[in-house]
Amino acid sequence: MKLRTMLMLANGISIAFILVFLIISYVRMVLSPELILTLTFITIGAGSLSMLAHFIFTSQILKSVNQMTEDTSRIAEGKFDVKVAEQGPTEIQELAQHFNVMSEKLNLMFSEVKLSEQYKTELIANVSHDLRTPVSSIRSFAEALQDGVVTDEKTKRQYLDTIERETERLSHLIEELLNLSQLESGNLPYEPMFVHPDVVLVETLQQFERKLQEREIKLAIEIDEELGVIPMMPDHIKRVLTNLIQNAIAFSDDHSTIHITLKKVETAALFFIRDEGNGIPKEEQERIFDRFYRVEKSRNTRYGGSGLGLAISRQLIELHGGKIGVESNVGHGSEFWFMLPLEKKEE
Repeated sequence: MKLRTMLMLANGISIAFILVFLIISYVRMVLSPELILTLTFITIGAGSLSMLAHFIFTSQILKSVNQMTEDTSRIAEGKFDVKVAEQGPTEIQELAQHFNVMSEKLNLMFSEVKLSEQYKTELIANVSHDLRTPVSSIRSFAEALQDGVVTDEKTKRQYLDTIERETERLSHLIEELLNLSQLESGNLPYEPMFVHPDVVLVETLQQFERKLQEREIKLAIEIDEELGVIPMMPDHIKRVLTNLIQNAIAFSDDHSTIHITLKKVETAALFFIRDEGNGIPKEEQERIFDRFYRVEKSRNTRYGGSGLGLAISRQLIELHGGKIGVESNVGHGSEFWFMLPLEKKEE
């Protein structure tokens, strides 16, 4: 039975009972037949008006309910961009508001699921590529040595060096995957110590001395004198600096300059690494901290590693309670920055 039928039937039954009781009351009052007939017609008219008013008032409620029923059926079909008109009685308006909030959340969750599936597909493809390349290289060189194709010692040495290099590359990729998994699961403890950031920077730069000399890339370093010791896990911050400086070198032209700035801003220490390369397009900047995402789509190792460095860097900075980001314009280089609080974050 429909809601309108139930409401009208309930109203009709109540009016019928009232009418019967009134007629009995009129008869027991010993009124004249003409007066009883007049009062009966008046009562029936009042009941009819009541039925009409009931019908009109319930029509708006039923209209809103029917509209919501239609919209919920669209959600059942997978269309989450549904918005119900917030009209009718107060209770129906509140119900429509809650329904719209639910619809927006469902739409957002569904969009995140689709984006997650897209990232998952890209992740699998990238992992497969980065694992397949060194494995194929190791296999081909090992087979060549095993089959006796190579006879001279010099070539054998080169093949073995290549196998060793590719093995280290494979081991490094697996280690990065494990580290990222540990960071994202929250299992890495936060155990900072107070360290001078300039000491960490100098120790990090030592590993790049030869590469900088070979490409004749200069360093311009500026350190704020007011910046004292700050709480950090030095090995992890060295890793962040290593990733950022390594990327800056990879995407810089020969004979260019990399600018590194450390300064104090209110309650935080800011680190800036700016190169003079080609820059990063705006649409790429939001995703470069995602796992395996690389601006250079060919995944050539000349322009970086596996694409996990920035993702790990973001996790390490967030572990310290800081933030990391990038500002870049195509043709004018890129500036990566990260912020570390001057006081220990609360556990």
